[in-house]
Amino acid sequence: MAKMQKTAYSNIRGDIAVPKIFDVIICPADDVGGYWAKCDMPNGGCVAQGDTLQEIQKNMMEAIELYLEDHPESADYFLNFEVRNA
Repeated sequence: MAKMQKTAYSNIRGDIAVPKIFDVIICPADDVGGYWAKCDMPNGGCVAQGDTLQEIQKNMMEAIELYLEDHPESADYFLNFEVRNA
């Protein structure tokens, strides 16, 4: 079995690639209502806002898609959504 090629943000353990996990932190925007979110990624990151949890997740996915247009080397990833103080 051929080994998988190492990407910029994956580790290789034997012949299994382990993708990078990016944490998306969602917090309530108490002063204006709704939510804001951030995701730290290599060479920057993404931020988004929305009125509901569903909207903030949709908006964050759109922000990450735009980020990946400029940083295709980061495409090997999983997102971990975490809601804080909800």
